[in-house]
Amino acid sequence: MVTRAEYAARHFGPGSADAGSPVVLTWREQWLVVRRGEDVIHTLRAVEVEPAAKGFNNAQLALEWFADEVRHMLILDGPVALAFRQACPPALQHRLQPVAAAQQSTERRFRWGIVVLAFLALLPLAALGLAIAFADPLAAWAVDRIPPGVEAKIGESVLAQTQAESKLITEGPAYEAVQAIGRRLAGGEENLRFFVADRPEVNAFAAPGGVVVIQAGLLRRADSPEEVAGVLAHEIAHVELRHGLRQMVKAAGVRMLFALVLGDYGQMAGWGAQLTELKFSRDAEREADARGLARLARAEIDPAGLGRFFAKLEATPSAGAALPAVLSTHPATAERMAALEAALAQMPPATIQPLAIDWAAVRAALGEPQT
Repeated sequence: MVTRAEYAARHFGPGSADAGSPVVLTWREQWLVVRRGEDVIHTLRAVEVEPAAKGFNNAQLALEWFADEVRHMLILDGPVALAFRQACPPALQHRLQPVAAAQQSTERRFRWGIVVLAFLALLPLAALGLAIAFADPLAAWAVDRIPPGVEAKIGESVLAQTQAESKLITEGPAYEAVQAIGRRLAGGEENLRFFVADRPEVNAFAAPGGVVVIQAGLLRRADSPEEVAGVLAHEIAHVELRHGLRQMVKAAGVRMLFALVLGDYGQMAGWGAQLTELKFSRDAEREADARGLARLARAEIDPAGLGRFFAKLEATPSAGAALPAVLSTHPATAERMAALEAALAQMPPATIQPLAIDWAAVRAALGEPQT
């Protein structure tokens, strides 16, 4: 007894369900036998059926014919369709070639579509990776294209924010001391402006356009004007090296780059108000330290003041409290302290002119340090 292969299919025609009625197909040489259960409902010659590709991705094989002017159709799915096609007699094989070609073409397009969708899905991640990898070069490129006038507006925005959050000290021993130290450091060559904010935090920051703000809490903690000069020299270096602008560009990201490309600088002042919350990288801090030491030496101010001030703050933080803001914003790590000491050791001997400031009077005018 010869066992013939059977292929599951769905029949569409008179009496069939809307989704097709299940049938079984069997080849008997040139004849296709269609059974529903035990009953043979159709017997067709291979030349009587018309093959076509159907369904999503053309994965289905359709066989159509007319009986008594009524259209009938068989649908075979996936692997069953492939096995059926391979078992077809020669009379039908050549007419199945266009169907196979259409299915293969659709399958290729479908695979390429998946590749394209995967690429589009991964593109934002790739763009993010590139942005992170090239953040510093992109920031440098952007900063080089910011006009000085825009820097001045950013500085004014930071100053306005400072004034809104705290009172500025505009007269008295502390104000006069900071102005005297600032003039000595600037040497009359730069457009730098120095402000004292009446706040208890031990902090100082600089903004583009030459705005340098030092808080009263830092003046209270300093033991000498040379220590304050070290902090101010460090902040001036951030301005000179445009570190704040670079941090702005990196923080604002694509928005800032588009603004630069389109020449729309209107929002930069608003972003500049966030400068006081930004933290510089270790490389930027080391660079500012080195440039600040050189400025101190040029102004004939003891360059060891910056290291002494940081060392004192790190050694005596308030009990149970975090390090002062100047250390959290500008972390004075052991590595950084060692770098400062090494840089000082390599500096050539310089003439030192003490700052003629009564520091006891400055601290007395500000009141005792807050604990």
